[in-house]
Amino acid sequence: MQEEIANYQIIDALNDIVRDKNLEPEVILDTLKEALISAVRKRYGTSDNIDVDIDPELGKINIVAHKTVVTRVSEPALEIAKSEAKKIRADVKVGDIVDLELNPIEFGRNAIMVAKQSLLQKIRETERELIYADYRHKIGEIISGMVSRIERGNFIFNLGKTEGVIPRNEQIPDEHLPIGKTARAYVKDVKRESSGPQIVLSRRAPEFVKKLFEFEVPEIYEGRVQIVSVSREAGERAKIAVYSTDDRIDPVGACVGLKGTRVQSVVKELSNEKIDIIPFSPDPEVFIQKALAPSEVLETYLYPDEHKIVVIVPDEQLSLAIGKGGINARLAARLVGWRLTIFGEQQYKSIITTLDELDIFTDKQIQALKKFEIDNIQKLSRIKIELLRSIPEIGNSVEDIIVEVRKKVDELEERNAFVTKDKVLETSLEKKFSNDIAEENAKIDDETDIDETK
Repeated sequence: MQEEIANYQIIDALNDIVRDKNLEPEVILDTLKEALISAVRKRYGTSDNIDVDIDPELGKINIVAHKTVVTRVSEPALEIAKSEAKKIRADVKVGDIVDLELNPIEFGRNAIMVAKQSLLQKIRETERELIYADYRHKIGEIISGMVSRIERGNFIFNLGKTEGVIPRNEQIPDEHLPIGKTARAYVKDVKRESSGPQIVLSRRAPEFVKKLFEFEVPEIYEGRVQIVSVSREAGERAKIAVYSTDDRIDPVGACVGLKGTRVQSVVKELSNEKIDIIPFSPDPEVFIQKALAPSEVLETYLYPDEHKIVVIVPDEQLSLAIGKGGINARLAARLVGWRLTIFGEQQYKSIITTLDELDIFTDKQIQALKKFEIDNIQKLSRIKIELLRSIPEIGNSVEDIIVEVRKKVDELEERNAFVTKDKVLETSLEKKFSNDIAEENAKIDDETDIDETK
């Protein structure tokens, strides 16, 4: 009777674990079986002849050893004397296998402790794996948590069953989150650690802004308004480019909300960070004009091979276009995804360099270029190489001329304009060009495969 009660207690304890830890019952039962087999091995030196059967409904645990009947026992763990076997089954013969039910009390204190530790360890490992799998699926999403403590400048969030960390480099600069405050954060990564999964959170990532707008703007969540790109300097300013798939919806108005309620909710979550909402355009020249607002843009010039846009603004609005410390220009460049050079109107006029000011052209080449209305090196630097190569007077000198002209133009821009030199943008462009090359190579491989099949 006492053993039966103990079994019920074990089953009840397992059911509590299943509920509290949200683990599958099968996992716990398998873990208990392994723990009990481990205890048998610890006590008897082997578990090869052991079966463990657990009936959770009846609350019974049966541990059975299958032993061979012998006249003289040499391996007690595997054999049983015929005289003892007859107590179990009267008609037993030497060589038969009899089932002997084992009482866990016989395992000894140490073996039971080993089983207990094994069970607890397995439960912890299973629980960690479930948490890892759960949060791994949440990468790229927003979760809420309460600040439980601050360790070495890192915010530790209580997420319920586990904790998340916002490292210093993922925090909004100068933001103070007091202990006990509930806040939202972006799940940036989930790492396996020996102590359990580490949930890396961010309030600094540009994606955090995007996800906040998805929460606040139903049209974004439904897909009728799309956030095309986000650029951000956390704690100072962010720009988002939006586009509507429904002509009846103003994407900027949808994000702002009635009396600014929607955007203000995001601003409040970001500790009053300023947010510019900009209508997206597939034309980079139009896009950059909108991205630099409220500054007016007079002219734009594209350099597609360098992925660069030169922008001319009114002299009195130059500082407005650049922004404090260059922030407006940097964010606009990141948003559009093009390198950006900004001139005031008079600045640009002052650096226009005629062709004859460079000693790399012959008179015939200058005259030939003027027929195409190319009378200065700034215009020449933007012309497609294919067009220049088609001009007989230029001929095979194209590459040398372009190198010299662009070198001179870059020098003039470096001395007279604001040129965005942004690591975030450069990293993004490197990734984009790398992906473009990979796609192009894949396309060539596919075409080669088709030709070979033919």
